[in-house]
Amino acid sequence: MPKKSVPRKNITPIIVDIKKPDFNYERLKKFEKLNLTHIPRVAAPKFLVFKRAVLALLFIGLISISVFLIVVLTNLKTIKANVTETGNQIISNFTSSASALKNFESDTAVGLLKENNQSLDNINNLIQKGGGQSFLDVVGNVVPIVKNTFGFLGQVTKLNITFLELAQNVQELETNGFKYFQTSGQNLVALLQNIHGLIQKVNGQTQDIKNNTSNLKNLSSFFSKIDQDIGNQYLKYSSELYNWDNILVSFSELLASPTDRHFLIFFQNPSEIRPGGGFVGSYADITVNGGQMKQMDVRDIYDPDGQLDLKIVPPKQLQTVTPDWGARDANWFFNFPTSAETIINFMEASKMYSEKKVIFEGAIALNINVVKTLLGITGPIDLPEYKLTMDQNNLLYEIQRSVEAGEDKKAGQPKKILKTLAPLLLEKLNGLSPAVQKNLFDRIKNHLTKKDIMFYAKDQNLSGFLATSDLDGSVFNLPNNFWGSYLAVVNANVAGGKSDAFVDEKVSANVDVDTSGNTFTNLSVTRTHNGNLEKDSWWKAPNKNFIQIFTEPGAALVSISGNDAKPKYQTPDYQNSNYAVNPALAAIEKNEIFVSNYKTWVRKESGKNVFATWLMLPAGETKALNMRYQSSYNNPVLVASDQIYTFVFEKQAGVKNKLEVKINAPFRYYWAESGSAVFSYASDDPDKRIILTLTLKKQQSEN
Repeated sequence: MPKKSVPRKNITPIIVDIKKPDFNYERLKKFEKLNLTHIPRVAAPKFLVFKRAVLALLFIGLISISVFLIVVLTNLKTIKANVTETGNQIISNFTSSASALKNFESDTAVGLLKENNQSLDNINNLIQKGGGQSFLDVVGNVVPIVKNTFGFLGQVTKLNITFLELAQNVQELETNGFKYFQTSGQNLVALLQNIHGLIQKVNGQTQDIKNNTSNLKNLSSFFSKIDQDIGNQYLKYSSELYNWDNILVSFSELLASPTDRHFLIFFQNPSEIRPGGGFVGSYADITVNGGQMKQMDVRDIYDPDGQLDLKIVPPKQLQTVTPDWGARDANWFFNFPTSAETIINFMEASKMYSEKKVIFEGAIALNINVVKTLLGITGPIDLPEYKLTMDQNNLLYEIQRSVEAGEDKKAGQPKKILKTLAPLLLEKLNGLSPAVQKNLFDRIKNHLTKKDIMFYAKDQNLSGFLATSDLDGSVFNLPNNFWGSYLAVVNANVAGGKSDAFVDEKVSANVDVDTSGNTFTNLSVTRTHNGNLEKDSWWKAPNKNFIQIFTEPGAALVSISGNDAKPKYQTPDYQNSNYAVNPALAAIEKNEIFVSNYKTWVRKESGKNVFATWLMLPAGETKALNMRYQSSYNNPVLVASDQIYTFVFEKQAGVKNKLEVKINAPFRYYWAESGSAVFSYASDDPDKRIILTLTLKKQQSEN
């Protein structure tokens, strides 16, 4: 029969299960049709649904984190390998950069630190690339050692940036410092102050890194090695940076003073050699204010001496040529700071400066070799007033000719040519390009190694720095336990014209070391006077040389030959006259003994035993001073394998000599450095100080 339609509104599309009367059927009202073949499942309570959802999310998260960790940890292994590979080089570059800056090699320091920047950027990019940084940020909050590890990398990066900025500032100082000093004192002071701030920042950052590596050194051998490397270098370089900073502050205060400060430049003439480096016939008084040179007054040394009322007893060797001691002859000490102090004392006592209450903060000594270099850089300079062009080749001849026999001497102004040349030279130096300025600075550094330039300062911080940096021309201090040899040959031309310009000197030392640790030295100083071919009388004058041999403290003279006895002349009666004595000179001469049969004075000076005598050398001749001396030591040396022996040669400023040294080991020993019983060293132009450190080795006994 046909089906009867029933209105939908009269039908409830829900079948109720009488066994589950509490089931919620209301949720099913949304369905328009009821599938009677499918029995609805009972819904879980709400909290069970939430729990299952969380577990599902956690499961998915763990899977994701696991994949992430695999990627990150793989990346961390790559990071570790990269850090390990480049870390040692980064530390090495830091150390080398510090040494380079100490030696005024800013270009080298900048290059090494830029290399570090690239290496550190590579490591940081590697961390960011693999998502490692996000992971490290999260894990670092839970595991501090992880945070510290990569915090260390950030510290090193910051230090390198600061150190690079410091090196670049020093580079600018090398390139433009002299120009700023002449034309822009404010820029110079600002640059020095910026360097001061960067040094302090480097010190602080280095301390932070040291503290961090101390905490990390047990984490891995890599950090242990870094901690050791930094520990070995930290105290050394932090103290040096501290000293540099103190010097910078002291120097900046002097330079930036709003009141006039005076400094001296001594023009040493090695053609008339003196123990401190040459006769100081001329000088320049430099007035500085606000970081800039305000005035340069070039004068004859006889100007202040002419207004000196002091009566000081001169050294014995000078008493036959001058009854009074003055600034002109005060460069008498091999230890240059003593010479500089003595010259300044004479000048400040002169009415020329005392009446104006002028005091001098310090001095720079330079010889004609430096001026030749300056002319080589700037090119020739025209002097129309003298109808000549001055260059590096004719400088010595033309100046000496003008001083000795020119029109200026007749007019009573023998050094006027220097006063004319100096400002023209400075003007040319001021116009040099930065590249040429850098070249000039490099040439100046070479003169420093040859002792053509020396510095003296009254300020204790500055003087201490100059001494430790070997820039002040001071005599080398031997340690208390010194075992070895010290040698310096020191010449003084007394009334011998300008003949040293044509005297060649060769120093030969043969040292025998015995099994008791004593040394026996055969020394030969050969001098040849080539001035006989010159036209001017001052070049070919007989070379009258008071020669002093500085040796180790325990040396005793055994024999001497080739020396001369200078003729005696009448000298003033200083004891019964109103003359004062110089304390430094008196301290030397009071312990002096004249050994008549050797025609030699024996004394102590600058902690050394000194043998002094005369060596007269006519033009065109060659003479040799031969000497033998024996040395013993306060602390007896027990000769044994690995014992260290040291030979020190110290050059006199202004003297170009050849050096030959042979050191013979004790019987049945040899030197590790040469592999034989003899160690030899030779140089045609040695630096200002040569230190040879040799290691004894016991020969193997033969069966």
